[in-house]
Amino acid sequence: MADITLHGNGEACPACALRREVQDHGAILRPDVPCNVCGGLGRLGLSDAEICRRTVEEARRCYWPEVERRWAEQSNGRNEC
Repeated sequence: MADITLHGNGEACPACALRREVQDHGAILRPDVPCNVCGGLGRLGLSDAEICRRTVEEARRCYWPEVERRWAEQSNGRNEC
């Protein structure tokens, strides 16, 4: 399994969130919440395939439009044969 402590490699555990709603009444000091879903970590790891899928989706959204814009700018100044 991929490292869930790395940014983008995990999600918050929904079971812990529900337990905290009921148990957590303090603003600063928060008690540990026992959880049999994530083992008390508060995070669930994503599969390698899901991490790759999300990375590709993010690249399609952010990276490729910028690259295509740069390529278009570069090709506008050239006289293509």
